[in-house]
Amino acid sequence: MESPQNPPSYRKVPLSRIKSWLSHGWLMFRQTQNASMAYAGIFALIGATLLAGVVILDIAPMAFPLAGGFMLVGPAVLAGFFNAARLQAEGRPARLADFFAGFRHNPPALWVLSVVCFFLFLIWLTDAAIVYSLYFGTVPVLSALEFFAGFGSGGRWLSFLLLSSFTGAVLALLIFAVSAFSVPLIHRRRLELAKAVSTSVRAVFGNFGVMMAWGIVLTLGVAGSILLFMPLFVVAFPVLAFASEQAYRDICA
Repeated sequence: MESPQNPPSYRKVPLSRIKSWLSHGWLMFRQTQNASMAYAGIFALIGATLLAGVVILDIAPMAFPLAGGFMLVGPAVLAGFFNAARLQAEGRPARLADFFAGFRHNPPALWVLSVVCFFLFLIWLTDAAIVYSLYFGTVPVLSALEFFAGFGSGGRWLSFLLLSSFTGAVLALLIFAVSAFSVPLIHRRRLELAKAVSTSVRAVFGNFGVMMAWGIVLTLGVAGSILLFMPLFVVAFPVLAFASEQAYRDICA
């Protein structure tokens, strides 16, 4: 673990660094493949259950806010990957138990941040549910087939997605700025919550173009795999998690 110190300054990086982050994430995934997939599989199972629920309840459009909302609660589970990355850097192979150890031994500040992330996730779902009721009413009569058939022709389906995505994007930008670097800073015991959040926000806005592009990559990789092909999530999530750890090292470490 890194020792506490004053808030670190951040470095500016070029857009081309995103490629190296992804390359590092893929390499780390290959080195910890079985454990990474098993750990990510737990959250894939939770996500699949939630998506199955909205289909069964015939409220298929809510699948999009659910998938996008994972970007808000995702930071809470990244500590497992950061612990695995630390062990690999020390030449010790990471096992599944090490992923759980990283998550279980989160410092209190990181649990507080996790609660904030979950609270924002609930706000996102509440806003999406309100927009859904305005467009489709309160009676659950919209099946998945009806939704995707209607989506192809635009109309209220597309309007619902655009409006709910806009409200969600505001929350996503907020939590992304707050958690992008504060999670690894807190996990490594370097900073207390307020200083970690302040450092994260300054680093994100100091590299605004790069970090917005990185946020799009994260959203497409995570939400896209959830919506299009859930088994892909157990690969995409670990790769992006390890890549995020490398982004932290480039910018804040």
